[in-house]
Amino acid sequence: MFALEKANKSLRPIVIGSLWRRCAARLGVAEVRSNVTTFFMSHYTNFIQFGGESDGTTRCAQVTQLLAAAWAQHPDENPLVVIQFDIVYAYPSADWQVQFDVLAGSPSKSYDNGHVHIGDYIPFPASLRHYWSNFESMQGTASTLHFSHYQGQAHKIACSKGGQQGDAFQTVRFTVTTFPSFGRVFARHGACTGATICDNVFIVAPLAEGLTLAADLKQVLKQDLDLDLDVPKFNYFFPGH
Repeated sequence: MFALEKANKSLRPIVIGSLWRRCAARLGVAEVRSNVTTFFMSHYTNFIQFGGESDGTTRCAQVTQLLAAAWAQHPDENPLVVIQFDIVYAYPSADWQVQFDVLAGSPSKSYDNGHVHIGDYIPFPASLRHYWSNFESMQGTASTLHFSHYQGQAHKIACSKGGQQGDAFQTVRFTVTTFPSFGRVFARHGACTGATICDNVFIVAPLAEGLTLAADLKQVLKQDLDLDLDVPKFNYFFPGH
């Protein structure tokens, strides 16, 4: 376990798996990356997820800039705005049942305020089906993680949701699990476009419509995935102003 210092001087614990585990996970990520990337790029018309790509951060920034370039077409009373925010403790917090529902392609309960019913289809990248047993062994039941810090002292930590940010496969699991929820919300707000790199979200939209989408997304992520938006860290950018 490593303690990384954040900008506000607080600490972020990062659990890193053993060398053998990380090697195996990276091989799995390499196998599914192309299929997962195609899935993220082609499923929704106004939302893209860049998580899992080697240059995802750069591409997400470039797409956001392109979307924001149309600012002059919007009136001053409802200007085009870029809203940026992230999710509180995203990787360790996502609900496990949602992950397995997405991998199965079918919900076991109602989602999205009743818009998704038991038995409906949930989109997912087919390549991940090969790793069902891996996900089940890692996150199929509550467990106790054993780890050592930098001085070699052993520790235990209870684990019943989310995953370890230092796990190479966790980015894929997290982004695939949350992608349908993001996509459905964006699909309901046609005036908005967006791009995401893992748990960092960028909404490009007229101000009023963008705030409405953010409120909708906040409710859906909490109800369906037990994830909280970091509201105090919301940033608003007004292109051209």
